[in-house]
Amino acid sequence: MSRSGSTLTAALFLGFKRDEAARLSFLLGLPAIALAGFKELHELRHAGLDAHGWAVLVVGLFVASLSAFVAIWGLLRILERYSAWPFAVYRALIGGVLLIGIATGWLA
Repeated sequence: MSRSGSTLTAALFLGFKRDEAARLSFLLGLPAIALAGFKELHELRHAGLDAHGWAVLVVGLFVASLSAFVAIWGLLRILERYSAWPFAVYRALIGGVLLIGIATGWLA
């Protein structure tokens, strides 16, 4: 269960257009992602990371940012052309299975 999938599905149920729902989902995630990143940077600073470690971190941050941008761009293009309702139904079914599994002890 993902935060972005949950917020995207909720926005669709509230009547947002597909691309608006996706943008809202991404925007809602920015504060949590940024704070988690700052927390990790703070911990790395106190861990005594050397220059090579910081260089690897910067390259990884760049590659991750670029791939995230491409993935978000691609998802928005898909949502402009196709319905997201199959995704919303899938999310509801998975949620129901998880709740039943927890209630019956199957997923303890």
